[in-house]
Amino acid sequence: MGKYFTADQWANFIVKETADSGRKVFNDSKFQELAKVKYLDNEERDRIFNEIQVTGIVYSMIFTEQKRKYLNENRANLWLEVVEKIPEAFYIWLSELKIASKYVDIWKKLINLRLKEYQEGMIEMKNIFEKDLVNEPNEKIKEFFYSLQTVALGGTLHITRGKVTPNDSLKNHMMTWLGVLHADLTKKIN
Repeated sequence: MGKYFTADQWANFIVKETADSGRKVFNDSKFQELAKVKYLDNEERDRIFNEIQVTGIVYSMIFTEQKRKYLNENRANLWLEVVEKIPEAFYIWLSELKIASKYVDIWKKLINLRLKEYQEGMIEMKNIFEKDLVNEPNEKIKEFFYSLQTVALGGTLHITRGKVTPNDSLKNHMMTWLGVLHADLTKKIN
């Protein structure tokens, strides 16, 4: 992977990798079991697939934005551009897949909605876990933890239409997936 990729190339690459990762999660037998996908009609399955895609794209944006703050100025500027270009790269890719523009418009609204929702949720998550993490001196670790928790919980709530229990196995599965996505993005950004 060249460090000489443009912001557009990085955004396109991240979108396709994230979407492929989301597809694999959706097709994973454990996910299918936890989300009870086999009992759902096609429309509901499609909705869940779309929620996974949105969850992955939004997490990629949030994580990349967080990670870039810890880079030198030149690299931070590149990754800020990447964050800004990820949504558009996703919409262009959907168009290349021949997704009708009315559906691409729905994706745009959904991504913007989820991004705002999860950004606000991270503040709430910080308030919930701040006392538990008082002995963690690394603010970067705390910040990543809050975003991972927020997006995993939010994605799970949307997938299940709000039916989540404490220590929900599906949420834990989503955390594992986003943790893998986190590690993959870290390698690319570093």
